[in-house]
Parts: sequence; C-alpha cells; structure tokens
Amino acid sequence: MDMENKNETSGVQGNEQKNPSTNDQSQKVEPMDMKKAYKEKLAQQDGQIEKLKFDVEHWKNEYYKAYADMANLRKSMENDQKDVYKYRIEGFAQNLLNVLDSFDMAFKAETKSEEVKNYLIGFQYVYKQLVTVLTDEGIVELDPKVGDKFDVNTMHAIETVDDPGEENIVKEVRLKGYKLHEHLIRPAMVTVSKHPQPKEEVNKENATKVEDKKEDIKK
Repeated sequence: MDMENKNETSGVQGNEQKNPSTNDQSQKVEPMDMKKAYKEKLAQQDGQIEKLKFDVEHWKNEYYKAYADMANLRKSMENDQKDVYKYRIEGFAQNLLNVLDSFDMAFKAETKSEEVKNYLIGFQYVYKQLVTVLTDEGIVELDPKVGDKFDVNTMHAIETVDDPGEENIVKEVRLKGYKLHEHLIRPAMVTVSKHPQPKEEVNKENATKVEDKKEDIKK
C-alpha cells in the first residue's frame, strides 16, 4: 500500500511539473497587445522625430536671423566709420571760413599802390595753395554768379532789392558758400531780386508801422 501511495504521489507531482498552471498561461502577452504596444512606441518615436525637426528648423532660422543682424550691424558700423573719416575735417573747415572770407575781401579791394598789389599777388598764391588742399579733402566752393537763379539749397538771401524783371535772381554775392562732400558747411550769402510792392501796399505797411510805434510809446 505504501508503495502504491508513493507512486500516486510522484505521479501527481510529475503531472504538476509537466502541466503549467492556468495562472502562468494568463500572464502571457497576446499578439494583439504586442501590436498595440509596438504602434504606441512608433507613434511616440514619430512625435519625438517631429519635435526634433521643429527644433532644428527653429534654431536654423534663429542662426540665419542672428547672422543677418550681425551682417547689418557690421555694414552699419563700416558706413559710420567711413562717414567719420569722410567728414572728419568739417569742424576744421568751419574754423577756416573767416580766413577764406578775409582773402576774398582782400582780393576784391581796389588799390593803386604797387606795393599792395605785389602783396596781393603773394596772397593769391597762398590762397590757391590753401584752396587746393581743401579741395583734395572734399571741400567744394559755392560761388554763384550775378544773374544766376536763387537756389535755396546752396544760397541764403540776406537782402532783397526791388526789380521789375524776374524775381529770385542773384544781384550780388556777399560771401561764398562751402560744402564738404554732401554736407553744406555754409550757404552762399547773396542779394536777390523781388518785384516792387504797389504804392498802396507800401503806404498801408508804413501806416501800420507808424501805428505800432505809437502803441509802443503809449505803453
């Protein structure tokens, strides 16, 4: 009897080892679940790839933008440096205007003295040398002629004279003008023509001035 019981017991144990339990079978992954997990993993990877593509495109645009900004800044600084060099003597030229004006007035003066004439010849030589140096630096002389049309961009009318002919015609050049490249250092000082006012308007203007003087006296 004991031998039979042992055989039965060993047989049961052998069967238990050979046949896995139902709990182990329930833990197996079904094929459908594997496909679903695989698809989810692919979708996750696609999302990461799209994000990486977006980041690459974003930083590429940022690089091009920074590169363009640096190029524009470099170009602007180069232009500023060129302007500084180009107009570096503008202040110095302005300080020379009185000297140039003095030369002009001396040359316009009439004299009968031979000694003074000889001095003027020497002054003209020095003046031409000075003008040559300034011209080489980009300074241009503005010397309108009598009869030229008044140009508001290069001239300043310091006085007007009545003339029944055409208006805004240069009648006299008081001082020459100068410019450095495109910068106007000083406009030419000129006298220009204007049409005379009718007598009625002149009388009204004079009467107004008289009344203004009377009011000033009363105050």
